[in-house]
Amino acid sequence: MATFVLVHGSWGGGWVWDRLRPLLESAGHTVLTPTLTGLAERHELSAPDVGLSVHAREIAELLASEGVVDAILVGHSYGGMVITGAAALAPDRVGQVVYVDAFAPLTGESAFTMLPWLEKAFSESPGPAEWEVAPLDPALLGADDEGAAWLSSRLTPMPRFTHEEPLGPGSEDALASRAVSYIYCADQALFTDVAASAEKRGFRVVALRDVTHVGLLTSPHILERELLNLV
Repeated sequence: MATFVLVHGSWGGGWVWDRLRPLLESAGHTVLTPTLTGLAERHELSAPDVGLSVHAREIAELLASEGVVDAILVGHSYGGMVITGAAALAPDRVGQVVYVDAFAPLTGESAFTMLPWLEKAFSESPGPAEWEVAPLDPALLGADDEGAAWLSSRLTPMPRFTHEEPLGPGSEDALASRAVSYIYCADQALFTDVAASAEKRGFRVVALRDVTHVGLLTSPHILERELLNLV
């Protein structure tokens, strides 16, 4: 059986996987859903210097502390930045890397350089501290009215530095010798350019139809199917 490590995206927490996690566990797999520093129940740890490198390191440390080998790292949205960095830090503990409508950066890239419009959106959504950014409207990410209201009640501000800090070296070598998949929501097209780049890099690319960016909440069975196909 496999060990899935599911890494959430911006403003979320381990809770975003609550509908998918039991589906994978019922198939006999181990599932870890950490919450990144400075978000959700760990928001009190938010600080100006909490960025991508902090998050990548804590996922690498989680793999070591749990004794995980051949992990299937799954990153949604900003979580794609994190799993890329973690794979570079702990390549011997990673078997596969899976991006779910996510950033798939190269060395030196940040979330802002990959999606320039996001930097402007962040500047228009200030958080409670000057170095934080408040959640964007979930409706922009494909949530319906009910889902957007529910998400808005749970999402938390996060450090802006997470999206400013560029990816450090080592990920290209780590990914070159591992199976890498890119699953994207083709209808919404938030990450169409990233998916095209992923295909050029030789990743296995899967285009999902009728699934939004928040499909891990609205269409967990579809994502379950795609992930189980990798095992």
